[in-house]
Amino acid sequence: MRILSLTSLFAVLALSSAALAGPPDAATIAEKMKAALEPDRSSTRNVVMVIHSAGETVQWTARQARKKVADHKRILTVLEEPADVKGVAVLVEERKDQDTNEQWVYLPPIRRVRTILGFGAFESFLGTDFTYQDLGFIDLNHRTFTLLGEETVAGTSCYNVQEVPKNNFYYSRIVSLIAKDSLLPLRREYYDVANNLWKTETFQGIQTVSGIATPLHIRMEDVQTGTSTELKMSELRYDVELPDSLFKPELLAEVLKHPF
Repeated sequence: MRILSLTSLFAVLALSSAALAGPPDAATIAEKMKAALEPDRSSTRNVVMVIHSAGETVQWTARQARKKVADHKRILTVLEEPADVKGVAVLVEERKDQDTNEQWVYLPPIRRVRTILGFGAFESFLGTDFTYQDLGFIDLNHRTFTLLGEETVAGTSCYNVQEVPKNNFYYSRIVSLIAKDSLLPLRREYYDVANNLWKTETFQGIQTVSGIATPLHIRMEDVQTGTSTELKMSELRYDVELPDSLFKPELLAEVLKHPF
């Protein structure tokens, strides 16, 4: 009887501990989502960008490289085709002490590197449904996080996490559906300043490459205009040797010639 009593006591204590622990912290879930989506390992990939607008479809091809340089993660995207966008290069640097990423874009027609500052980070990237900020790193700075609940989508158990930027002049809030197993986002919903759903970003085609679960198909849909833009990744490689010079803003005019 004593053994049964002790066993019962341990069971009660375990249940009590679980109850006291409560739901997971929303900010922690968001941080783990960011870490899963943006692994701290250098990589390269091919990107096909497909823009759907007003019954017209346009397709661009690009190369992308990622690396941590001087304690800051950087993403370099270089458009290769078609001819009217060839050579356009975008460099994004994560700045954990700022509300937005640091960004530069090289535009071949004017042969100059433009620095993207402040509100400019939320400009549309060459008319697509992605802003310059959307194409960079997820920003979790100066935000309030709330766990809205949990739900199951297509058999996957998910957290529903809301983030509200302190400076909500562009997106009033963002709601992410995050898979519990991989901690990758399945969907991110962006709301405008009037709190109306504006854009929906979905992450699909998840494959494990070099031990990292990675979505290879990302789609951003503007639900207010009916337009959408897809990013289709291929030839993904992790732990690639990349020179730091590839990620220098002043050298963006030359990156199209680089064999990465």
